[in-house]
Amino acid sequence: MAFARLASSTLSAAIFALAASPAGAQTNPPGAVTALDAITTTATRTRAVSGDVAAPVTVVGREEIERRDARSVVDLIRDIPGVESSGVPRTTALQPVIRGLGDERIVLRTDGARNNFNAGHRGRTFVDPDLLRQVEVLRGPASTLYGSGALGGAISLRTIEVEDILQPGAAFGGTLGAGWQSQGSGPRGSLALGARAGDFSLLGAVAGFTNGNFTDGRGTTIPYTGDDAVSLLGKLGWNPGNHRFQLSALRFRDDHQIPISANTATTTGITDRDTVSENLSFRWSYEDEALPLFAPQLVLYRTHVDLTEQRLTGARVRDRTELTTIGLDAQNTSRFGLGPTRHALTFGTEIYRDEQEGRANGLARAQFPSAEQSVTAFFVQDEISLGAFTLTPGVRLDRFEQESPDGRNDRSSERASPRVALAWQVTPWLQPYVSYAEGFRAPSLTELYVAGQHFPGNTFVPNPNLRPEVSRNKEAGVNLRFSDVMQPGDRLRVRVAAFRNDLDDFIEQTVLRSTTVSANVAEARIEGVEAEAQYDAGLWYVGLGAAALKGDNLVTDEPLASIPAHRVTLSAGYRFLDQGVTVGGRITAAAEQDRAPNRPGVAQQTSGYGLVDLHAAWTPTFAPNVRLSVAVDNLFDHAYRRSNWNSDPAPPFYDVGRNIRGALRVSF
Repeated sequence: MAFARLASSTLSAAIFALAASPAGAQTNPPGAVTALDAITTTATRTRAVSGDVAAPVTVVGREEIERRDARSVVDLIRDIPGVESSGVPRTTALQPVIRGLGDERIVLRTDGARNNFNAGHRGRTFVDPDLLRQVEVLRGPASTLYGSGALGGAISLRTIEVEDILQPGAAFGGTLGAGWQSQGSGPRGSLALGARAGDFSLLGAVAGFTNGNFTDGRGTTIPYTGDDAVSLLGKLGWNPGNHRFQLSALRFRDDHQIPISANTATTTGITDRDTVSENLSFRWSYEDEALPLFAPQLVLYRTHVDLTEQRLTGARVRDRTELTTIGLDAQNTSRFGLGPTRHALTFGTEIYRDEQEGRANGLARAQFPSAEQSVTAFFVQDEISLGAFTLTPGVRLDRFEQESPDGRNDRSSERASPRVALAWQVTPWLQPYVSYAEGFRAPSLTELYVAGQHFPGNTFVPNPNLRPEVSRNKEAGVNLRFSDVMQPGDRLRVRVAAFRNDLDDFIEQTVLRSTTVSANVAEARIEGVEAEAQYDAGLWYVGLGAAALKGDNLVTDEPLASIPAHRVTLSAGYRFLDQGVTVGGRITAAAEQDRAPNRPGVAQQTSGYGLVDLHAAWTPTFAPNVRLSVAVDNLFDHAYRRSNWNSDPAPPFYDVGRNIRGALRVSF
């Protein structure tokens, strides 16, 4: 394959760079800093330490991204408490699930640009993790800041910057990477180049991978899991004074043979799918400490997703599925004092338009109707500090204009989404908080206007009268932070949260004997407890993540099918700083999931499982610009299934078995 040749040439170039790079290029050894010390802007739209905000937000930084060597965004975040990946392990068909809610019930943004694409069973996260510097996951309703779709939460992807590529003070540099994994005999490669000249900067990067079919813990082939994906990234920056301008372009392409219902265990309805995602954005921000009332940010963007599918079985139909989103996101944060209180007042607007089109052999495809929607939103939030207390009220108003294919079922709607949180810094190490937040999801264009055949003998029935889904989340939590616990300079961070999310007008698709229809039929409740703990002593570190969730349909008094099993993840590692070696591992224990709807085709029980992963990395003292890493996932080749893709009868295969990975990265 073409990509295999790319990986081979990248590896050769990496070896050459290893010999030619100056010994002075080096990275300081890691200190006692946990992931809960990372800076986030997703939780409040202002910069904050993730472990200090009154919201459950988790940051996956560049170091963890490199260590995981993942091939999908979902693989990067699946260990976060309350987060799971949905579907069979077909890389680009995987979707994230936050607190039991997935698909369009999660807002996904890349560098501030919305990705609203959602076409049944086809995935949403179209970027190679090698091009990411940070992933931020906000759990719980987030419509106050991000509007429709944030019932379950929001995920922000941030791509690499020139600062991640260049050595301090360097005008030009880059990184080369190459890797391989035993599952699917899959090579991968990456190349990033950066340059600086005065106030200007330039970045260009490519990353991708190829692999054959995976095998499960019993050695059975998992059909149609092969992939051939490449991502391209380019950025041009200009930073005159306190201004920052940036133009960026991101393109992803994946070519593979896969079932139409790719995230299910089906092996029928095979298509040759070509997925192309393109993101073009312009960003401007201004920040001057002398002007605390004026800190604006603006993002103009265009996101386009185009899937072309040539069916290889049954009717030889050629389908095309397209969604284009053009939008603007603008905000300003003003910081000021008012009597005894301090304020960080953030206000702004978001305007975007979605245009979707479906074709089958060049003709209109009713299963993905050609329709449009326009959204205008205004939001305001004030972080009010009074002594040891911080009160954060906020509200957002969204107005939707949705246009049907024939113009006879156009509709408009409005929704206000409030949120309020109160945090109390009782002591320097103890911060309890409570919050109330509402989220909503407007019916999608497909749910409103879908028609045509679902499968032989069954047709879709449109429902233009659907009401928005609404969630009301009550949450209480506590943030703990300690230093010098066991030795000078160490850090311990802990977050525990309990929540109850009540959902009304839940949109549910029902398959009847001859029709399939979506309707507002359910009231649901999801509740649970999540915990994160991270300790870092410099030489060694330990992390713990745990979640126990329960979900019920309050109309039928049945469990919800999307709720993941209770899970605990324990990770630990040791850094041999004199040798530049880090070794570590992770243990994942998931409980049995026996709470499932009592319906045919839905598994009644999924067994519990335990997984052991090991990893090691070496940055030689004589070549500190080089990083060599090896890892083993699912060390004992355990056969297991996650509950959200199990079925009745059970699929003939399990999740991915043992996977041995190796990677080489060189900076120059």
